[in-house]
Amino acid sequence: MSGLFGTLNTATTGMSANQVALQTSSHNIANTNTDGYSRQRVQLQTTPPYTITGVGTMGTGVKTAKITRVVDDFVRNQIRSANSQYQFYNQKSDTLGQLEETFNEPSDNGVIKQLSTLTSSWTQLGNNPELGTAKTLVVENASTLGDTIRGMAKNIKQLKDDSVQSVAKNTLDFNEKVKQLQTLNEQIYNMSSQGETPNDLLDSRDSLLKDISGLADISTSIDGYGRASIQLGGQDILTKDTRATLSTVMESTNGQSSIAFGGDTVSSMEKITGDYSVGTVLISTDGTSGAKSYSQLDIASGTIGGLQSSVNEIQKRTDELNDFVSTITKTVNTIYTDGKSSTTGFFEMGDDPQNYALNFKVSDTVTNNPQSMSVGQTNLSGDGSKALAIAKLATVKFGQPVDDTQLGSYDATSMTFKDSASGSTYADDFNNIVTKNGISKQQADNTSAAQLSLLNQLEYKNESVSGVSLNEEMSDVIKFQQGFQANARLLSVVSEMLDTLINRTGV
Repeated sequence: MSGLFGTLNTATTGMSANQVALQTSSHNIANTNTDGYSRQRVQLQTTPPYTITGVGTMGTGVKTAKITRVVDDFVRNQIRSANSQYQFYNQKSDTLGQLEETFNEPSDNGVIKQLSTLTSSWTQLGNNPELGTAKTLVVENASTLGDTIRGMAKNIKQLKDDSVQSVAKNTLDFNEKVKQLQTLNEQIYNMSSQGETPNDLLDSRDSLLKDISGLADISTSIDGYGRASIQLGGQDILTKDTRATLSTVMESTNGQSSIAFGGDTVSSMEKITGDYSVGTVLISTDGTSGAKSYSQLDIASGTIGGLQSSVNEIQKRTDELNDFVSTITKTVNTIYTDGKSSTTGFFEMGDDPQNYALNFKVSDTVTNNPQSMSVGQTNLSGDGSKALAIAKLATVKFGQPVDDTQLGSYDATSMTFKDSASGSTYADDFNNIVTKNGISKQQADNTSAAQLSLLNQLEYKNESVSGVSLNEEMSDVIKFQQGFQANARLLSVVSEMLDTLINRTGV
């Protein structure tokens, strides 16, 4: 269309395009502080021209091609990866920090100090075997050591149980977020298939993917409609057609595991066949007969991965503490019973190797009657040789735990054991337990700090690309305002020309 009516149409398209651009800038400004929002830009495009014979083509105005998000998908993928690593080490650092506080070393009332105090009291008893208060002091110091180790073992067990509960809680959170993402995928597909660009929904999708990446090391892919698919440990979690469910193993005994299906520890506890470690995450699939089958998922990072790694570390320290208790109990009892028994006598630790530390105490017989303690090889007055031999155990290097071979090396005459070439003393053994936890904690601290620095850099880079700049938006507002006003002025001019043409020329 040429002439004044063509010019009128061209100005109208200009007003419409600038109005859309102005509204988009207004949307950006309104969401300046909205977490996860990506600034949007209007892509303007000239409308198809028409041809005038002998003259050429003439433009017909402008149209809004699309409104797009300004994003760098590569950076956002890096953010998800860095966030997953950071949450892994941050969670591990926090949990191991609690374990470090439980060990309470070095301190004036820790296990190593109590071992030294107990050794001194054995020495004092050996030098004063007839002194009743010396026997009482040995029993009191040994009972204090037992109370401390039992309390420590109880706190460690509670920390492990709490960590497993946290795995289940985060698994439940993971499943819920994946379910939300599935709903978003459906909404995105419905809009995209109709030729629309669901920018705000895509922002919500990216924010949700970041949240999920903080829980586990997911890998994502985006299809042509903008739908996100998720894999974890090489297995599909969410596709365009399916959604898998994760569950957490809460207990495991005798080839049977109790799981919190979907992470729900309240109403969805189930028993399944399989001996899995506590805290293991399983993925379930439906079989042809309707029965569920489960397979283990390996989660390398994220909060869930950090908790699982912490549970493994806690279990290692628990096993080492049980070995520590076993060594003390068996070596002291061997001397105390003149080589007759390593499991009964002065100390008791129960029959369950997994709970030696939880059951460690001075035997009831000794506790109830300290004066009945046997402190010498003979019944002769002043014989404290047995007490002195037990005191010297503090300097002997034992394997951890002490094995039957070293126990068999016991010389009843000299009341001594042979040193283990690769062994350690009581104090060194406990110090090694504390040190191993400290090293793991420090490594988690350092890596967490490094990952946080990387994550902040990536977030800054993402913000520089996708963040809203008020200065830039206000500049655009002025530009689009002037564009709108200019086109409106052109409409006014064309209107006046038409008025002249129609009412004053009689055309």
